[in-house]
Amino acid sequence: MVKRAGLLVVCILSSTPLFAQEADRVEPPAATVPSTQVAQPETLISPKRLVVNILHDQKPIWTFPWNAVKGKHWKPMTAVALGTAGFVLLDPYIEPYFHNPEHFEGADTGPWRGRNTTLAITMTPVAFYMVGLATHSTHARNTGMLAAEGLIDTQAVSFVMKSAIGRLTPSNIPPDGSLRDTWFKYKGGFTNRGGFPSGHTASAFAVATIIAGRYPRHRWLPFVAYGAAGALSLTRLPTKAHFPSDIFLGAAMGYGVGRLVLLRN
Repeated sequence: MVKRAGLLVVCILSSTPLFAQEADRVEPPAATVPSTQVAQPETLISPKRLVVNILHDQKPIWTFPWNAVKGKHWKPMTAVALGTAGFVLLDPYIEPYFHNPEHFEGADTGPWRGRNTTLAITMTPVAFYMVGLATHSTHARNTGMLAAEGLIDTQAVSFVMKSAIGRLTPSNIPPDGSLRDTWFKYKGGFTNRGGFPSGHTASAFAVATIIAGRYPRHRWLPFVAYGAAGALSLTRLPTKAHFPSDIFLGAAMGYGVGRLVLLRN
């Protein structure tokens, strides 16, 4: 125990052309660049390099907990662990509100269902890449590739964790079932059907983190990116796809992976 999303794509599509126009001509102020330095154009990330980057990401991702134990990044690791544990304890008290069909009848078949949110997350990197092609912006194309990298990284981690931990999702629990005894209960095998953590949330926050980090001059962008990711993630509650703790850990994991992708590129 201790143990529509269309909004996201609309926001990205509506603002990406602005980024594409300016991104490839961003240079440091002349006074800050030594006379011996020349600003280098951004190198386009090829599909081959994308695959290599994803493979190289795996070691720091999977060894992060061990490095935290050895003293590196122990503060954020501890905060996430405590936050997750707190939500695990609160899950049985929060979930009944969403588990009641009278409150959210038809939520799993409405516009916020998982298929639509998955499409919104997946199409966001594609939207950046296509706008980059149309506007000849290497920066926008690379943003799409890096967002895809973060998305794939988070899906890989959540797939393994879901299958190993096998936590039941709220939709697997009957109305009179226990909301506490949910761990190591899913017997569907290696199928990405467990509930912990939320892969939707992890991917949404990884993509949001990468997009916000790639356009630091637009101070409003993090509010749009993270706001859309947060709203999309919360839709997993009324659809009974996840407990609050699944979403909390997914958001933390997605942010961490997004920062890793930015730092390594």
